[in-house]
Amino acid sequence: MKKILIAGGTGFVGKQLIDFLVGKGYSIHVLTRKPSANLTENICFFLWDIERQYIDKKAFEGVEILINLTGANIGEKRWTEQRKKEIIDSRIKSINLLYQYISENKFNISTFISSSAVGFYGAVTTDKTFAETSENGNDFLASVCQKWENAALKFNDLGVRTVILRKGVILGKEGGTVKKLSPLAKLGINVSLGSGKQYLPWIDIRDLVRLYDFILSNTQLKGIFNAVATEQITMNDFSKVLLKSFGKKSFLPNAPAFVIRLLFGEMTVMLLEGSKISNEKIKNAGFYFEFDTIEKSL
Repeated sequence: MKKILIAGGTGFVGKQLIDFLVGKGYSIHVLTRKPSANLTENICFFLWDIERQYIDKKAFEGVEILINLTGANIGEKRWTEQRKKEIIDSRIKSINLLYQYISENKFNISTFISSSAVGFYGAVTTDKTFAETSENGNDFLASVCQKWENAALKFNDLGVRTVILRKGVILGKEGGTVKKLSPLAKLGINVSLGSGKQYLPWIDIRDLVRLYDFILSNTQLKGIFNAVATEQITMNDFSKVLLKSFGKKSFLPNAPAFVIRLLFGEMTVMLLEGSKISNEKIKNAGFYFEFDTIEKSL
């Protein structure tokens, strides 16, 4: 039974991924700031503290694969200068600490799968479709993603197969965007923002966890992949289908852009802008999306 160490495994994606991988026969070690009793023999929790630069070395025993899911929620609070620092530090410091422990102790890690986001390409709304070879954007989120990826790519220096997933908005009823907006949609409230013409790159959580398993099974894969569904939808499309999933329609207008700016400040660009993202690279590698349209997902 192969052992996987997951950093940041207690959030929305982490919980779904752990359940899926255990079902596939993997044994999971989870790094957390608050270790709890082990729930099953296949899931063990270990202490780490990024600020104190500490990881329980037992977490690495028998581990061949490292998955990084760490990072403060970019949409949780207004982007003050302090919050921006937290967003960057929570991503970079965690990867640097993992790198330090693995390099200094020569732990035998063969594969590292790290996270990034489609924000790498910048918060813009165009008809251009961005692929993995497209240039980095020039706003805050784009710079965060660039630093995030650069930190992860250092694992190549250790001879570790390194894969980075640039994820779109992750859709699942247990968390994230769908959980936040569903109560409004159930009441028949339009959840679209601004013009609603901004694109919303997305991926179903069930496909995302399958994608991790696909990468683990295909050991020749390495580098950067966009983790997004094929269907290119706008915010207006998303709102209509979410309402429809609850048997609702809305004749209310979109939330005006100026209101969103008042509420969220600089973070507004993340909500009001968005472009089309290609997933051809991962599909050409052989991955099949089961939930490839927003109707199937929702």
